[in-house]
Amino acid sequence: MFCRSEIIGRMVFANVLEMSINKYLKYIKIFLNKTSRDPFYKIHYIDDRISNNIPRGATGIVVREKGDFLFYSHEYLKLDFELLWEPGDIKWKHSMNWIKTKNLFIHHILTNLLRLQRNFFESYDPKKMVPISLKEFLKQHQFLHLDISRLSRLVNNTWISFPNNPCVFGSNNNSKYLLRDLFWSKRKVYAGIIEHFFSSVPIYRNGIKDKEIQEILRQNYGLDLSVRTICNYRNSILIPAYNKINLSNPYNNYFSRTLPLHKKYLYTVPKKSGVYEISVTKHIKYPKFSSGIIYYGRSGNLLNRIRSYTYTCIKNPIIEQYQNFSKGSLAGYELFMRYFVTSKYVQIEKELLEIFLSQFGSLPVANKLPKRILLQ
Repeated sequence: MFCRSEIIGRMVFANVLEMSINKYLKYIKIFLNKTSRDPFYKIHYIDDRISNNIPRGATGIVVREKGDFLFYSHEYLKLDFELLWEPGDIKWKHSMNWIKTKNLFIHHILTNLLRLQRNFFESYDPKKMVPISLKEFLKQHQFLHLDISRLSRLVNNTWISFPNNPCVFGSNNNSKYLLRDLFWSKRKVYAGIIEHFFSSVPIYRNGIKDKEIQEILRQNYGLDLSVRTICNYRNSILIPAYNKINLSNPYNNYFSRTLPLHKKYLYTVPKKSGVYEISVTKHIKYPKFSSGIIYYGRSGNLLNRIRSYTYTCIKNPIIEQYQNFSKGSLAGYELFMRYFVTSKYVQIEKELLEIFLSQFGSLPVANKLPKRILLQ
């Protein structure tokens, strides 16, 4: 059984692990300032690499030096405390241990991930990403006090930056990425390979059967996947089947990569004007064909508009319904988004709605029928 002090310590440590980097650095600063008059600890550095070019919101940057990928963190994340004597207030001892442990966790995880995914970082080729789960990572790289719950908390709110490198995940130019994106399941790796295949050979976007994809993947990538599996992966990245290829809109290649409609992916969305698309994995039956698209919208500020769909209360009742579906027991209705930056967002939104209406026989389920389309 844990004593009361230890239980409280564990609860607060869980909160520390979930802190954003800016809040965490502020927490360390307050701790150092309040205890500097009568220090009960000695500070060491985890390493002596310090960078002044870390973007706000990022835990650190990854750079390549002398053939190795190295992680540079904030100065405070390099602190390693040594307890000199027991402080009068037990909370300071807990604070020191929480800070020290989180810092060691971060460096341990990043060091091993950079080594594990080295081939991927050298080429940014999805087929070279090593599939690994959080559980498998812990088995291979054990660390004192690091369990699946703490690892999950860390990787889901820790951001790292890759300056001067091509974009790793997605088509935007933002170099800040969530650490969770370096843990790929086999499904995600295979879907990434299929997406890489279509993007590297654009001619196939004009129509290719899943059976032909199967053979190409077997010969070029050494993958032996069933046609059904390929179909599922292709649908998950919103690449239409060969007989429905003409159902895509002419602006398809201008859109960003499709990402979950979740607040942790909002960093990819710019504060610029443009149009956006909201979709679900499980396709909806329209009069002519089925589609995962449920809404097209426009805004003078894409970030503010798309962020509004992550709130508890959403103005659009249909999108709110699908959001509730994704949280409930109806699987397959997770919301996704992608966007297209353009100054002609009013005109392009109108065109997207008209094209969809013509191809599928109705507007997307979450779009109200705009009078301006009917009257013009």
